[in-house]
Amino acid sequence: MTRIEAEERQFSLLLALVDTGVGFTKQELFARVAGYQGQPHGDALERMFERDKDALREHGIVIDVVQPPGDDSNQEARYRVLDGVLGDPAELQFDAEERDLLDLALRVWHEGGLTEEAQRAALKLRADPEFRGGLPLERTPGRTAAVLQARQRPRESAFQALKRAADRRREVVFDYLKPGERAPRLRTVQPWATLLFRGRWLLVGLDLGAEDARTFLMQRITSPVRDRAAKQPFEAPADAAESALAKLEEIWASACVGVHAVPGSDADIRLRHRRDTVEDEGLLVVHHADRHLIADELTGFGSDVAVVWPAEQRELVRQRLERIRDAHADTDERAAAAERGSTA
Repeated sequence: MTRIEAEERQFSLLLALVDTGVGFTKQELFARVAGYQGQPHGDALERMFERDKDALREHGIVIDVVQPPGDDSNQEARYRVLDGVLGDPAELQFDAEERDLLDLALRVWHEGGLTEEAQRAALKLRADPEFRGGLPLERTPGRTAAVLQARQRPRESAFQALKRAADRRREVVFDYLKPGERAPRLRTVQPWATLLFRGRWLLVGLDLGAEDARTFLMQRITSPVRDRAAKQPFEAPADAAESALAKLEEIWASACVGVHAVPGSDADIRLRHRRDTVEDEGLLVVHHADRHLIADELTGFGSDVAVVWPAEQRELVRQRLERIRDAHADTDERAAAAERGSTA
């Protein structure tokens, strides 16, 4: 299933414990909390549950355990967060600034990024008549300032299919176009985790064809994602997400491009404010995690950017600019031929 980070899983557990008056048994929690759902019942799941309870207690959360008389198995014990420990949601109040911040946060994660419990919490917040519930802030009566509507949505059509397949531990099959190849190739993958890195959605999993772990950029998936029952049951490595992110961070830290940008241009402003960009002897040193993606980005700035080093990166940008030139040349030639034909 999709790798649920420990913090998110613990938050989902906390929401579940708050959402009950009589408490939930372990089995009920295993069935409803993201991160437990779909996990095989056994010692590993029991240990995960105990670690999560300890983590909540370390944050000052008091978990009440109600043990039925005569039950020594601990399987029928009910867990809940005592009333008043976090505050009664009916008494929870936010000032105008806090509501604005919550509204923006919820609209940023508008699609696909919230677990079921987090979505339920959002619905409870939006039940508050004082809460704006995702309405554009500039349309809110009494507000004069326009606020940009930030949004972090998994636009890639593959996102939901991959997340669902990972949750259910099902293999996925899709066509993937690797940079430098002319045609996409069919990939069969055991999905481990979906990641967001520097604004791009990624899939981490075991490529069964390569028999090795791979990270796939979702925007390079060219076909609908098909899922199927795994021939062999599989488990995602416990550190799959963390390891992939750590590797991407290493690449980001070491992979750089030196560019000249026209002062004051859109390219200059954007690249200067890109994470970790520094200026060195008149050049902007720009970090990246994928040479093809940064080549696409730099090409989009046109003549406002000139790549100085490395030579390989300069060549990738040059190739893209030449393809754009040739494509426009073909269009201009067809238009000219059509015009000549109409005047003949």
